[in-house]
Amino acid sequence: MFASFKALPGWLRLWILFPLGFLNLWLLLLLLDYLSPFVGVLGSAAIFAFLLDIPVQELQKRGVLRGWAIALVLSVSLLVLTLVAVTLGPLLLQQLSALVASLPQLIDSGKLQLRALQEWAIAQNLPIQLSDLLNQTINQLGSVFQIAGSKLLGILTETITSLINVLFFIVLTIFILVGGEAAWDGIFSWLPAPWNETLQDSIQTTFRRYFGTQAILAGILSVAQTVGLLVWGVPYAVLFGVTMGVATLIPYGGAVATVVISIIVALQDFGQGVRVLITAIAIGQINDTLLSPRLMGETIGLNPIWLIAALFLGGKVGGVLGLLVAVPIASVIKSTADQIRQPKPMIPSRL
Repeated sequence: MFASFKALPGWLRLWILFPLGFLNLWLLLLLLDYLSPFVGVLGSAAIFAFLLDIPVQELQKRGVLRGWAIALVLSVSLLVLTLVAVTLGPLLLQQLSALVASLPQLIDSGKLQLRALQEWAIAQNLPIQLSDLLNQTINQLGSVFQIAGSKLLGILTETITSLINVLFFIVLTIFILVGGEAAWDGIFSWLPAPWNETLQDSIQTTFRRYFGTQAILAGILSVAQTVGLLVWGVPYAVLFGVTMGVATLIPYGGAVATVVISIIVALQDFGQGVRVLITAIAIGQINDTLLSPRLMGETIGLNPIWLIAALFLGGKVGGVLGLLVAVPIASVIKSTADQIRQPKPMIPSRL
């Protein structure tokens, strides 16, 4: 039967396979949506386990047994996360609550600055009519900020109060870190050789390097952006700095966060907003030219068009978690497709 299918013309095989593939993908999406809480926690635990496996392997290279290395890394990680949650968490929640409460005043301040800009333009005889357009824009931004802020507060509150999900996440992370290799080998054993080993190595290398370097860069940028905002005396500096740093985990997310935060600051003080934008861009350029190329290297290797398409599909399918894993998955698919397309070496015939 398979030989008969291969004998069909290429266009006919494509017409037969495309509906089947589309139907299977649709059913898979329905299953993921039905299991969305479990899939989200499992995916987050897998990413965190990938990150923890990096120092575990480094300790193993120095002669530490894997069991002791896992215990040491888990202990240090739990201690660090606890300290961050106790010290930084309440501060972020406090600043976020204050920002959401002050949004009406920020919008009123933005309207006053807009009116002053319009009066200046009239005094200079400039043919600029900004009132209607920008007033409408500011009102829309205010609605978006209020909705986003309230939803973010709800998400944070739900995450903190849902101890079952937190415990489930910790248990899954430990199990994936301890027994993940056996499960990983079992999954890829279903694939034909040599693609099982090739795809397994590609996924492990890409995911470890991508999430490892992204986590390091996000931490560095969070500190750098926070320091830059504190130098300018920007209110909610810690919240804004951490947001811009963490947003870099998603490609182009840091740029979007920078623009949004600059607009929020500009509503109260236009000059301050411009300084925030310039400072954030300068720090981002230092990261893009000095840090990111050295750490990330050629891990991704995606055309910007395919990068945007991967982010769109990832966000559509998996939300925030889909945005986080879209790029490394697309990179693995590209590298695998490139290997498939490579011409096979010619075997010299024996005379």
